[in-house]
Amino acid sequence: MNTQNKGWKLKDVLMIAICSVLFGVLLLGATYAGGILYGLLAPAGMGSLGYEPFYGIYFMPAAFAIYVMRKPGTGVVTEIIAAVIECLLGNYFGPIVILSGVIQGFGIELPIALKGYKDFRRPVMITSAVVCSVLTLIYNLFVSGYKMIAVPVLALMLVVRIISAILFCGIITPLLCDKLAKAGVLRGYAVSEGTDASFED
Repeated sequence: MNTQNKGWKLKDVLMIAICSVLFGVLLLGATYAGGILYGLLAPAGMGSLGYEPFYGIYFMPAAFAIYVMRKPGTGVVTEIIAAVIECLLGNYFGPIVILSGVIQGFGIELPIALKGYKDFRRPVMITSAVVCSVLTLIYNLFVSGYKMIAVPVLALMLVVRIISAILFCGIITPLLCDKLAKAGVLRGYAVSEGTDASFED
């Protein structure tokens, strides 16, 4: 493989920008949907579960970007910028979501990085979803006050988060990317060849 293609090109920057904007809007929608479910579950003392079914959506910017471009850092950067956009659009949690974006992007990209950015098969994407779920829950324990939540509820939250992440990042995102690539929408990106980004501009 030609190593010079490892670097980011203008098309990569454009893809990151487009993904960040589109997913930033989607993340905001997921936050408000989670808030509604939180309110519905709160009377039963299960409000903490409200956001969990939507957590897979929060991980999608990184999963989509890294699956399409297959270059180091593209998932992390896209996740962070999407979080910034979500914040600017009116996320009621404020700038803390940007730090969450760092953890989420790192969690998705870590297993792929350990594979040398060469293996994007479903088991690897599912592993990324699971790793990201665990890392973000650990983050929530220390930053979001989850230490106050009972252990059985925390365990249930993790299970729901993992299921959501596998669905949205391990299954839906690769399927969507593959469909777009097959349709020619992602022509020129690594996903279109299923290789490690060896394209000419």
